[in-house]
Amino acid sequence: MGLWEEEQICPICTRNSRYGLPHKYCHKAYGLDGLTCFWAYDGVAKKIIKKVKYRYFYDVLRELIVNSSEFRDRPEFSYLAKFLEMKPIIVPVPLNEKRYRERGFNQADVIGRAFAARHKLAFDSHLLLRTRDTGHQAGRTRAERLLALENSMKIVNCKLKIPQAILLVDDVWTTGATMSECCRVLKIAGVKRVWGLVLAR
Repeated sequence: MGLWEEEQICPICTRNSRYGLPHKYCHKAYGLDGLTCFWAYDGVAKKIIKKVKYRYFYDVLRELIVNSSEFRDRPEFSYLAKFLEMKPIIVPVPLNEKRYRERGFNQADVIGRAFAARHKLAFDSHLLLRTRDTGHQAGRTRAERLLALENSMKIVNCKLKIPQAILLVDDVWTTGATMSECCRVLKIAGVKRVWGLVLAR
């Protein structure tokens, strides 16, 4: 069992898109401007992420973050590299407070902090808040997930200046419903560009 690179997809229709850009016919006013996924959710990547979620060995998450130098060498990351030149603020997908208390940490927070440190970017774990527990998403269709997540996120630091660009970070992309809802809230609040980054899909 090893690590397998995952093909990039359009964040709107989820079909293949080499650079993780939305297809021209998939444009959504409040949709993600791009999505980058490092690994297939299988083998070592799946084992590490599951171990983190249920056994709390969260330091190993850093092993799945692609090194900075690789952005220059791999064409599928070229648009993410350009996005990083905008100096986006890194924001983790938030956990519900109940789930946070149970787990003791947010894995998206761990990933975001590590990525921010590696790329010398600002990090804000308090910009987004999940306002209610939406339950376990496993087994739900994308439509059911979107419905469950509707109006479950809000901007907390509303008195602060809304950033122009945000890199939204999570551990796994399943249907994209959670990240899509976060992006919708951010763009309604005035964020111009939002790119998604996940360790695995």
